Amino acid sequence: GQAIRNANDAIGMVQTADKAMDEQIKILDTIKTKAVQAAQDGQTLESRRALQSDIQRLLEELDNIANTTSFNGQQMLSGSFSNKEFQIGAYSNTTVKASIGSTSSDKIGHVRMETSSFSGAGMLASAAAQNLTEVGLNFKQVNGVNDYKIETVRISTSAGTGIGALSEIINRFSNTLGVRASYNVMATGGTPVQSGTVRELTINGVEIGTVNDVHKNDADGRLTNAINSVKDRTGVEASLDIQGRINLHSIDGRAISVHAASASGQVFGGGNFAGISGTQHAVIGRLTLTRTDARDIIVSGVNFSHVGFHSAQGVAEYTVNLRAVRGIFDANVASAAGANANGAQAETNSQGIGAGVTSLKGAMIVMDMADSART
Repeated sequence: GQAIRNANDAIGMVQTADKAMDEQIKILDTIKTKAVQAAQDGQTLESRRALQSDIQRLLEELDNIANTTSFNGQQMLSGSFSNKEFQIGAYSNTTVKASIGSTSSDKIGHVRMETSSFSGAGMLASAAAQNLTEVGLNFKQVNGVNDYKIETVRISTSAGTGIGALSEIINRFSNTLGVRASYNVMATGGTPVQSGTVRELTINGVEIGTVNDVHKNDADGRLTNAINSVKDRTGVEASLDIQGRINLHSIDGRAISVHAASASGQVFGGGNFAGISGTQHAVIGRLTLTRTDARDIIVSGVNFSHVGFHSAQGVAEYTVNLRAVRGIFDANVASAAGANANGAQAETNSQGIGAGVTSLKGAMIVMDMADSART
């Protein structure tokens, strides 16, 4: 009778919605594939822009499916199909209820990103190397109720320590925590390399010695070459950016300690190196935590402020959804996503990191968005 027809209508509605959502999942898979393609520096800005254009067209298609899929005139995927009831038996109140959430791009693909503060011990340019410590993080309410404490990690300039090791432990338990970790440990000069002599240069306890007659912008590469000649021992690699500033990058996430005699810090261009001619100088770096939903990431623990994660330190945090791919990832998104290892990079990215996959970090954010939207 009519109850059977009602049940068949309910089945038809669900089948219509399932078919449409299957098409949306295929679109999300394609978006992720294009984001992965963009997430490597073999791409040029032009090729990334082409991929971004493809992704924007795919988003339009996804939203069109969400806004037009209907059954008997009722929108199925716009968010309005909620708590619908169907009489399926011969007796009153023999019913089933069905709800289908919105699948439009502004309602799916949430990603929560939090990156440790510049102002904590994690990024103080004058932090003394001997004051580095052990850190143990406690993730609060990981499943909505229970906390989860991970093992402590030594933050120092030695191999197998630092926020790189901390990130590795977090990722080992990422399925339990619902959080992934990444890191960026880099020291950058405030100005281009200046001409002069760097005396008694020591990085992470390894004596490099004196580097004579460094040229402006390290034009012949003698300073970077001297540092890189011992990178296997220090875990630190040097490079120059397009402005001629020196960057020291921690290969495995250990802290970077730099010390030199006299006024050698002037040759390095100040910035993160302003204090290297005084007390031992260390940069710990910034730790980024990412969750593929919109829930807050709450962290406490032993010395967690030493890696810049105390709420009073101004943790960089932001939540995006899939539709954000259409616009610019602004400075707030860039900082929360870990694009800025230090103040110099924050200044470079003060206008953001471009739209969607047009930057390496942006492409990685879009990958997370696509994964979140599929769940």
